[in-house]
Amino acid sequence: MNKTMTWLVIGLLTAVSAAAQENRPKTIAERTGGLQKIDGYMPLYWDANGGRMLMEIARFDAELLYQLSLPAGVGSNPIGLDRGQLGDSHVVVFQRFGPKVLMTQPNYRYRAISDSVAERKAVEDSFARSVLWGFKVEAAEGGRVLVDATAFFLRDAHGAADRLRQSRQGRYRMDESRSAFYLPRTKGFPQNTEVETVITLTTDEDPGRLLSQVAPTAQSVTVRQHHSFVELPDDRYRPRRMDPRVGAFGIEYYDFASPFPQPIEQKFVARHRLEKKDPAAPVSEAVKPIVYYVDNGAPEPIRSALVEGASWWNQAFEAAGFRNAFQVKVLPEDADPMDVRYNIINWVHRSTRGWSYGGSVEDPRTGEIIKGNVTLGSLRIRQDFTLGSGLVPVYGEPGRYACEAGALVTDDEALAALDPATDPEAMSLARIRQLSAHEVGHTLGFAHNFAASTYGRASVLDYPAPWVDIKNGKLDLSNAYARGIGDYDTFAVRYSYTQFPPGTNETEALETLVEDGVAKGYLFLSDQDARPAGAANPLATLWDNGADAVETLKHEMEVRRIGLEQFGLNSIPTGTPLSLLEAKLLPLYLHHRYQLNAAVKTIGGTYYTYAVRGAKGPVPATPIEIIPAAKQREALAAVLDTIEPEALKVPERILALIPPRAFGHGGGTLELFDKRTAPVFDPLSAAGIAADLTVSGLLQHERAGRLIAFHARNPQNPNFGDVLNQLLKKAWTRPADPYGQQIARTTQWVIVSRLMDLASNADAMPQVRSTATMALRNIVTATGASPDAMKDEIERFLRRPDPTNKKTDPLATPAGDPIGGQEMPQR
Repeated sequence: MNKTMTWLVIGLLTAVSAAAQENRPKTIAERTGGLQKIDGYMPLYWDANGGRMLMEIARFDAELLYQLSLPAGVGSNPIGLDRGQLGDSHVVVFQRFGPKVLMTQPNYRYRAISDSVAERKAVEDSFARSVLWGFKVEAAEGGRVLVDATAFFLRDAHGAADRLRQSRQGRYRMDESRSAFYLPRTKGFPQNTEVETVITLTTDEDPGRLLSQVAPTAQSVTVRQHHSFVELPDDRYRPRRMDPRVGAFGIEYYDFASPFPQPIEQKFVARHRLEKKDPAAPVSEAVKPIVYYVDNGAPEPIRSALVEGASWWNQAFEAAGFRNAFQVKVLPEDADPMDVRYNIINWVHRSTRGWSYGGSVEDPRTGEIIKGNVTLGSLRIRQDFTLGSGLVPVYGEPGRYACEAGALVTDDEALAALDPATDPEAMSLARIRQLSAHEVGHTLGFAHNFAASTYGRASVLDYPAPWVDIKNGKLDLSNAYARGIGDYDTFAVRYSYTQFPPGTNETEALETLVEDGVAKGYLFLSDQDARPAGAANPLATLWDNGADAVETLKHEMEVRRIGLEQFGLNSIPTGTPLSLLEAKLLPLYLHHRYQLNAAVKTIGGTYYTYAVRGAKGPVPATPIEIIPAAKQREALAAVLDTIEPEALKVPERILALIPPRAFGHGGGTLELFDKRTAPVFDPLSAAGIAADLTVSGLLQHERAGRLIAFHARNPQNPNFGDVLNQLLKKAWTRPADPYGQQIARTTQWVIVSRLMDLASNADAMPQVRSTATMALRNIVTATGASPDAMKDEIERFLRRPDPTNKKTDPLATPAGDPIGGQEMPQR
C-alpha cells in the first residue's frame, strides 16, 4: 500500500471514529455540565441560558405520586382558582421505551387483590391506563436517563384556562413568552421534588366581569402552578373499612378477586397514619404525631383563633388512646406551604366572601392521607361581624365601638375585656375557631354531619348557626358558637384512628364501638340528606339549631323581631353612609331562613338513619318513620306564620333611615336586596323574597309527592291539598292597613308563580300537578267576576300551561349563607 493510500485509510478511520464519538449517546454528566443541579428525589438541572429544566429519572416501573397545586391564584370565589388550592393527584410510573420515557397512571379503580399474577394481570389488561406525558431521552448513564421536562412543567397543568372558560370569564390560552420557571419555589428533597412555574393566560376577547374585578389587566392573567413528585408511603399502612353510620370519607374500588358471592365493591376510610409507640398501652405517644401548620400570613388575633380551634382535635385523639398526637403550629418562615410534607391551614384572600375547604392528598391505593390542606376565606370573619353587629347594635353605646369604625382588636388585654354577650367581635372569633376545627376535620378524613346540631352541638362538622339567647328582652351573643370538639367528633376519631391492642379482632371491636355510639344517639346524616330542595329529614339541615326544628323556628322569629326592633343608627359606626344600613339589615331580615328550611322538612318528612343489619338486627329498630301527623301540622302552622304581613314588614322607622346608595359605596363586598324600585329600597320585594323561602319550600314537588303518598298510607297525615288550603287561607287574609295589604298581595303573587311552576313541572307526580292546577282554579273562582290582573294571568296559564310562559317570577334570594353563594347577585 503506498503512502497516499495509507494516509487516506488513516483519515477515513479517524473520520469514522470521530463520527462514532459524535453520535454516541451522551452521559448525564456530559449533558448537564455547567447547569445548576437541584438535587433531590427527582434530580433537576436548570439551564439558565436556554430557560430549560432537565429532569433525571432513575426510578422505572416504581410508583410515585404526582401532585398539582396552585400557590398563587386569582382571588375570586366564583371563579374558583384560590391560593393554596390542590389540583389533581396521580399515582404514576415511568417506563422506558427505547428513546422515549412514558409517565403512566395505573388504574386503581379496578383491582384484583390476589397472590395470583395471572389474576392481577387479567384485571389490569381489562381496563385502560392513562399515559400522562411522554419524554424524549436526552442522555443516559448507568440505568438513569435525562429528559427535557420544560414543556411538561411549563404548561397550564392546573387547568386554569378551562376554569376561566367554565366560569364564563372568556377563552384564555397560555402565552409561553410570558411564562417561566419560578426558581424560589423549585426545590429538591430526599422524598419529594417541587417545581413551580409562572403561567400567564391571555385572551383577545372581552374578559368576564368577575375577572375584571380582580386582575389588574384582565386580558392577561398570571398565576403560579406547582408540580410535586413525591415518594409514596411504604406498605405497612393498614386500611380500615368504612361504616355508613360513621361519617368518614374514603376510597372505593372494585376488587375482582373477591370471593363469589361477596360484593366486589370495597370501601375504606381515609385517614392519616397514626401509630402508638406502645401498641399495648391504653394511652401512648405516637410514633409520628400529626402536625398542622397555620398560615403565617394570617393576622392576629385570627391566627391565634385558628391555632386554638384546630387544636381542639387533640381532645378526640386523646380519647382514641393517643397522647399529644395532634399538634398545631404556625408555619415557619422558611417553609414552603406547597411542600407535601406540611399539613397546611391556608388563610386566603378573595374579592368576595365564599367557601372554605378542607382537602387532602391521599394515596389512592390505600386511602392514607399524605397531606391535609385547608383553605379559609378571609372575608368569612367580616361576614360574621356583619351578622353579629346587625343583631346587636353596638355603635354609639359606651365602650370601644362608640366612635370608631370597628377595626379588629389585637391587644390581648383589650380582647379579654370584651363583653361576649354584646360584642360581635368575640362572636366572630368564636366562629373562626369553629371554622378552623371544621375544615381540619375534613382533612382528617371526616364528612359533614348535619344532624349533630340536633343533639347538643355534637360536631364541629355541622354548619353552625349562631345561637342567640334572649335575656330580659335583649339579644345575647355569648353562647353563639360552641367551644371545643363534640361528642360525635370523638366517636368518629375513635372509629377511624383507634389502634386496638395486639390480638384484638378489629372487625368485632369496631362494630361494638359503632353500636355503642348509635345507642348514645350519635346520629350521622350528611350532604345528600341536607342540601337537596326536596330533602325529607328535618334533623339534617344546614345552619340550623336544636332538637325541635319547629320550636327553634319560633325562637328565631322572636330573635328576628327583637333584632328589627333594636335595629337603627347604632348598627353602623360613625362616619358610615346611612345607605349601608341595608347591608346590615339583609342578614337580620332573613335571620330565620335556615331554621325555616328545617321546619319545612318536617312537613311530609321522615326520620331515618343509615341503619346497618347486624347480629341483633338494625339499630335503631325503626330505621325510617313518617313524622307524626300532629308534628307535621304544628310545623305547618309555624311555617305559615313566617308569611304574616306583620312578620314581613320592614318597620317604617327603618325605611326612613335608608337612602339610596351613597356615592362611592356601591361595589366591593357589599351584599344587598334585589329591588324593583331602584334606586330606593324596596320593602315589597324584600317581603317577596322572604315569602318565597316559605312558599318554595312548601310547594317543592318531591315534598308534595310525599304528602300525597304518606296521606294515602295513613289518612291522619296531612295531604298536599290540606297544605295548599292552609297556605291560601293564610295568604288571602286581608290586613287592615295599605302597607300590609300590599305585602299580602306580594305574597299572593309569589304563590301563584310557584303554583304555575309546580303545575307545569314534568318531574312532579301527576297528582301533584293536578292539585296545583286545581288550586289555581280555586284562586280564580274566589276572585269572582270582578276584573283582576292575577286572575287574568292564571287563566292565560291554564289555557297554555307552558313553563316558559311569560310571568313575573319572584326575585332571587340574595346570598346569605354565612359562607356565601357561588356568586353574589348584582345590583
